[in-house]
Amino acid sequence: MDHHGHSPFPAEFLLGALRQLGRRELTFTQLVAMDYIVRRGEPTIREVAEAIDRSPAATSRLIDDLVRGGLVARQSSEDDRRVKHVHLTTAAKDFLASLHMAHHERARPRHSH
Repeated sequence: MDHHGHSPFPAEFLLGALRQLGRRELTFTQLVAMDYIVRRGEPTIREVAEAIDRSPAATSRLIDDLVRGGLVARQSSEDDRRVKHVHLTTAAKDFLASLHMAHHERARPRHSH
């Protein structure tokens, strides 16, 4: 979500993504968190929490679910072991790429004969 509460995704992309999310058992908030993580590289859980407008505790639980699903990995900061950074796994990157590809397929103009 941006600072005004708007999603960074176009509506038609979201509709396709929601279909895919149901198959993958992901929530919309998890998708938004994954999108933020992929754009930021290796943000901290606190940074993800601020970006998705959730508490750090709620975001940590959300990240736990993504870790269990094999979509996100955590690692401790080299500077401060208490700080956890997160990054997407290859499976998550492939999933997001498939969503974007499906969106572009649906958005492509169809020629009628």
